[in-house]
Amino acid sequence: MLKPNRENARVIVTKIAVVNKKNIERIYKRIESLVLDRKLKDALDVLKDLVINSRKGEFISQYESLDNTYENLLKYAISGVKDPEREKIYNKLLVSVLELADVALQYAYMSESEQYVYKLKKKIEFENRQVKDEALNNLESLAFDKELSDVLQDSLESGRNEREEYDKHHDLLIRIFNIVWLTDKFNESDENLLHSIWQNQYFPWHEKAVVVSALTLSAIRCFDSGKIGLLLEFATDKNMEIRYRALTGLFVTLYLYNQRLHLYPALLQKISYFIEENEPGKDFERIAIQLIKSKETEKITKKLQEEILPEMVKYQPVLRDKLDLDNILSDDFMDDKNPDWETVFEDAPDLLDKLQEISKLQLEGSDVFMSAFSRLKHFGFFNEIVNWFRPFYKDNPYLQEVLKNEDEKIKTGSFLEGLEESIFMCNSDKFSFCLNIPNMPQMQKSMMFEMFNAELESLKELQQEEDILNTAARETSIISRYVHDLYRFYKLHPLKSEFLDIFTLPFDFFNNDFISILVNDQDILRNIAEFLFEKGYYENALSAYQKLNQQGDVSLEVFEKTGYCHQQLKQFENALEFYKKAELFDANRAWNLKKIALCYRFTGNFKESLHYYLEAAKLEPDNIYVLTYIGHAYLDLKQFDKALESYYKVEFLAEENKKVLRPIAWCSFVLGKMETAKKYYERLLEDEANRYDFMNLGHVEWCLGNSQAALKNYKLSVTKGENNLKAFMAGFDEDKQYLIKHGIKPDEIPLMIDYLKYQL
Repeated sequence: MLKPNRENARVIVTKIAVVNKKNIERIYKRIESLVLDRKLKDALDVLKDLVINSRKGEFISQYESLDNTYENLLKYAISGVKDPEREKIYNKLLVSVLELADVALQYAYMSESEQYVYKLKKKIEFENRQVKDEALNNLESLAFDKELSDVLQDSLESGRNEREEYDKHHDLLIRIFNIVWLTDKFNESDENLLHSIWQNQYFPWHEKAVVVSALTLSAIRCFDSGKIGLLLEFATDKNMEIRYRALTGLFVTLYLYNQRLHLYPALLQKISYFIEENEPGKDFERIAIQLIKSKETEKITKKLQEEILPEMVKYQPVLRDKLDLDNILSDDFMDDKNPDWETVFEDAPDLLDKLQEISKLQLEGSDVFMSAFSRLKHFGFFNEIVNWFRPFYKDNPYLQEVLKNEDEKIKTGSFLEGLEESIFMCNSDKFSFCLNIPNMPQMQKSMMFEMFNAELESLKELQQEEDILNTAARETSIISRYVHDLYRFYKLHPLKSEFLDIFTLPFDFFNNDFISILVNDQDILRNIAEFLFEKGYYENALSAYQKLNQQGDVSLEVFEKTGYCHQQLKQFENALEFYKKAELFDANRAWNLKKIALCYRFTGNFKESLHYYLEAAKLEPDNIYVLTYIGHAYLDLKQFDKALESYYKVEFLAEENKKVLRPIAWCSFVLGKMETAKKYYERLLEDEANRYDFMNLGHVEWCLGNSQAALKNYKLSVTKGENNLKAFMAGFDEDKQYLIKHGIKPDEIPLMIDYLKYQL
């Protein structure tokens, strides 16, 4: 029983608040669903509860106004009064109900939740209403104060005044970030101010980037067409860091609120104009693919933690000897290349392959550093949410302060410049890396910087020789690093439970209308579909191929891959439909025949399955796969002699395949070829026999008159692995017909079973 102390009381209150928050969220989702289904009266009835929970008088007044308006609209409609504006008013009511629900939800959260975010929002909204005006006024003066902006751009100088100005500005930026993030619906002054931030040439690019992130978080937290309009503006910025943050925020927000977009024709018109003027289809392709890649991060992290790192630790003594680690700091260390590098991993053949796989993923923009840097987010720097979204740039005063005692050892300026240019680590991880440097042992620190500088030189040479950092590659790198920043915020922030984790969303882009709004190039849609397919997201890939098919893509590959997606989802009848369409093409005929045959097999139509496998065999007469499944088809049709013939062909063509011995032995037994069956079962026993092999060999021995040998094998079957008598009997009962067929008297069978039980 809980003691009645303050801590236990707090726990109880918190649990109640969590329950209430979930209940409020259910009410909100119900309203949203009803509005989208155009059940406006029901939505208004539910909205009343949410408005009451918000405890805000003006929302109650707004609700009553909406309710009265709708009742009057219905009254005039039923009375037969013609109103050309009725549809427009009705649509406006739908929007108004949703938007009142949006803000009522946030205020209900504030009333019920003990979470930090809503305490902070409550403070901004209630305790100090002047904070917003004061911060916005200061920001406005900052934006138009060229002299002060120059100071901020050059704030690395050691003078006290500049540092003080930077600190003031840093505090202001935190306040602005929180205001933008926690404002539910922007008013005209909010939009004008953010618009002026974007347009002002003296406002530092890296802080515009932070504002874009605050805007993205705000749009995700509470829908507002004004926020989306501002993201569209920032998405035209010439600075790539700003532009791609805005495009990413825009993409995620539109995906999240896909179902509402049709209610905002003016916003859709803005988006269409933006698409027409800027042609961002390729950018949205990169963003979509990077978001899909984020689904792989947990798998990559798990692979590193459970496979590669333990293998490296286990392998360390060999590496120490082969790489001469004890003498790694010799004078010629930097000039010497290890001639044994390729053969170092010969004792662990899988390790090199795994490391190469991770390197390939890294080059493709996958998040391979999550595992390493997830433990380095404990620094005070990350206590401010704004710092999870700061772009990394070499002139950051905070970094200068952290590394001020390291300059002689590591050449801070060139190091930070190199780290800024690195295309692999995201901004958040770069900060973690720098913040951890003062804590590192000196020897480790020196080695790390020598290696880092060497890698930096190699990267520069590679860039000059191959121009790998072309514009497209750089753009992709910026997007991938920003998505990694977002991933760390939603997965690692101490308050992560208080946010909607966008990375738990299914990213089923092709089930949403918004993708057609943003991307109308079929090649781009096809690229996203192909990526989904290659990564094994067959349900989402299926939606993509279906959409392409609806848009007129009737190519062989789309039919084949649509069929394959259905097959992987075990929707075999649907798979057959598309494989049959692909059958009309001349290309890939053998492959397609095999797929049709397989689907018929899974649907239980063994006759049709056999037909298609036989057709495939005409094209590929020595294909082991085809011959094996022909044998399976005959086996399913109980044509054991023909099955045996196919399996013999497989044995001849693939002598090393021991598994084919099993169906040969079984068919031989069923056909009464006991000596042949015994020979094949004994060959199986030479390797690793399973419980059925022992059972079937028992059958063969019994039919040959060797009852003691039969009993011995039955006993071995029952005791094999996780087998037991009950499971043994289930298999034995199926085989009784063949025992009787080959001379075992029916009344002898229960005697054998009873004696087996005694032996057990």
